[in-house]
Amino acid sequence: MSYTKEVKEFIKVRCEQTPNSTQIARDVINKFGLDKKMDAVRVFIRSFREDEKVIAKQMPIKRLFFDIETSYHTVRMWRIGKVGWVNPNQIIKHKEIICISYKWQYDDKIHTLDWRMGEKKMLKEFIKVMEQAHELVGHNGDRFDIKEIRTRCINYGVMMFPNYRTLDTLKKARQYFNFASNKLDYIGQYLNVGRKMEQEGFDLWIDVVENKSEKALEKMIKYCEQDVILLEDTFFVLSPFITHNNNFAVLTGGDKWDCPECASTKVKMFRTYSTPMGVIRREMKCDNCKKQYKISNKTYMFMLEYLKKRNEK
Repeated sequence: MSYTKEVKEFIKVRCEQTPNSTQIARDVINKFGLDKKMDAVRVFIRSFREDEKVIAKQMPIKRLFFDIETSYHTVRMWRIGKVGWVNPNQIIKHKEIICISYKWQYDDKIHTLDWRMGEKKMLKEFIKVMEQAHELVGHNGDRFDIKEIRTRCINYGVMMFPNYRTLDTLKKARQYFNFASNKLDYIGQYLNVGRKMEQEGFDLWIDVVENKSEKALEKMIKYCEQDVILLEDTFFVLSPFITHNNNFAVLTGGDKWDCPECASTKVKMFRTYSTPMGVIRREMKCDNCKKQYKISNKTYMFMLEYLKKRNEK
């Protein structure tokens, strides 16, 4: 099955709007009902972008997608079986961070730091990266990843901020959807954007932590990097359906009525409603990333006045 002219024109427009091929592929399949696998459509889009030399508009947003892998606590136990509680005095060795993988939004390169460089140095390097980001995105990042990083940082005396601007896709999945499972692997498959890399499970961790296997460590790094790719692709599918924790339009010097997600000025009002207290609200829609959001009536009136003056020039 070849791609029609209409499909190609749609792909070209979307390629100009976003560099994320997975997001475009889902839009194409859903809009035109193509009987094609996601990977095949993604490959075509990448080739189409290169052949047509389509360059996506670069958004002034520094969003960081990241994931970590940790070791486990080594403890002394009197017996095995179901254990409800372990005394901290039984810990022989505390768990450490094995590796941290991350990528910037729309950047093809995935970076990884691992404990071969020394855990303290790895943490220092990643803290510098975190400080550059407008927003950190992780799956269970607020409850697990960032807390694990902070726990190891305080152990070494490595300073980091008490709070970072984050977006946790696990929290958003629980808040806005009723997925059968909120695990990233399941959501990625449900949304048809990909899945986690297969690996040996706990045996892989044993090989890395106890057997000091370089081969196992390299596999764990690939596993962590695949999680970051899956995280970004999943985020972009969820994005239009959720509220965001940052207003990137204002953050990057735009106006309050611009799209808070991609900072685009190509927005329009599509609905007006009133709160129970009689306060008027305007619901907006972004033509670029399809994001729907709300602004106050006062902001909307400022927008109309601004557009009127601009048209009069």
